Amino acid sequence: MRSFTLRWLSLFLSLAWPQRASFLYALWDLDFETAEKEVTGEWNGSYIAWDQHRIAFFKALFPIHPSEREAFWEKTNLSERLFERQIAPALPELVADMYAQRAIIHVLERNWLSAGYSAWKSWRLLQKGLKTDPLTHQWLGLWQIIFATLPPPYSDWLPGSPESRWQQALNSMRMASAAESYTVWESSLLYFYVLRNLDTLASAWLDTHERTLFLRKPPPYLWRFSIALHAIEEGQLTKAETILKNLTQQPQISRFPYPYYWLGKLYLYQGKWDAALTAWNAFMEIQTQPFGRAAQYAWTGYVLWAKGDSLHAQAYWQRAINLEGLLWEEDLLAQSLARQWTAHPPDPIERTLWAAKWLLHAREYQAALDTLEPLRVRITQLTSDQRTALYYTYGRLYHRSNRDEPARFAYYQATRQVARQNRWMQAYAALYLAQLYERIADWHNARLYYKEAEKIAIETGRTGVVQKARGGFARTKDKRYPVPGEKY
Repeated sequence: MRSFTLRWLSLFLSLAWPQRASFLYALWDLDFETAEKEVTGEWNGSYIAWDQHRIAFFKALFPIHPSEREAFWEKTNLSERLFERQIAPALPELVADMYAQRAIIHVLERNWLSAGYSAWKSWRLLQKGLKTDPLTHQWLGLWQIIFATLPPPYSDWLPGSPESRWQQALNSMRMASAAESYTVWESSLLYFYVLRNLDTLASAWLDTHERTLFLRKPPPYLWRFSIALHAIEEGQLTKAETILKNLTQQPQISRFPYPYYWLGKLYLYQGKWDAALTAWNAFMEIQTQPFGRAAQYAWTGYVLWAKGDSLHAQAYWQRAINLEGLLWEEDLLAQSLARQWTAHPPDPIERTLWAAKWLLHAREYQAALDTLEPLRVRITQLTSDQRTALYYTYGRLYHRSNRDEPARFAYYQATRQVARQNRWMQAYAALYLAQLYERIADWHNARLYYKEAEKIAIETGRTGVVQKARGGFARTKDKRYPVPGEKY
């Protein structure tokens, strides 16, 4: 009776005085000093334990020194019994979050068995989570997305079909991102990435937040970084450069150096090679994690090769190939390019294709067309991989300049080539072709190319394409053509 009373008293008090959004804002701003001050203002013991665990998790996720990851494991092992015995009965969603944090760090350490166990514990506890708590909805949405993305048999671990999980995930993330919820800064950013992967309303979501959430308070550090990446994708290079430069002047750069890497990529797009090398050197002086290192080595090698320094270029490509560990998709792509360039350095044709792609990022479409014209004239002399790259680049050019019919033709031709080194381009070509067919309500072809994109992406390890292809197939799966005379 006593434990029952304590459980529901704790539950009532937690609902009356929930966690404050300012704590999560400080975390996503990587301002741990302010986050720790927020903890001292918290009175609820359950939230104090969760806050302290969250701070240790963020330090382990973006460590300055390996000791910070060791400190996380010391913290989580000491508090495990507290979470299991005292917090889980009243606030299981907090314990589910704790196990999800452990799963993420296990993944970073490539301890797959322990990561799977922690993920399973997190999911089981979420089934008991309070439906009124936004943290419950946040993790329900994230787990739905994760399992919808995994290949069989892992995608079958949750009830329902993988396609049906996307809408459930969107609904859950939308609820967690409500302006009045304490998870708003965290959930809204995660939801933004979900929308980007599904190619739906990411820009509209960002515009909404600029008019509401960001009026009360400037975006946290990680939010600003994400806005810069989105600006690069949208071709707003000046806006992205301004944001990234500002981020490099903040104290958080010592813990999160990735703005330097993307600033280097942005300068690469603009042909400012010396500025790109300077940014990447600054990135490598800070970076202790594997993420971004392989990509930086590969692109540094490319720039050096283009400047005529073949000896150092080969050395950088070899470093990119030899780097192991958990890497970004960006790293994996760059590694495959470095492996290709080690055997066959970029010739004038490949360098022309890359120059055209970078012009596309800057929305200089006519200049990109002029760059590609000499290759179009001699297309019969190109290898199959070169034709794949050429058609794919033309597809991106027409697609981004809103010329859908020639874009569909170019993407289709890219998917029909016998590619080996550029097989990954065919995954993207099939995905974009499916999206264009979906835009004109050609449901059969949209479903056909979403499935083809998913298949090629799994073969080539393009997880982002897998997510987008499955999300697109989920949108079009039940769509049908209108029957003449039928009323809607």
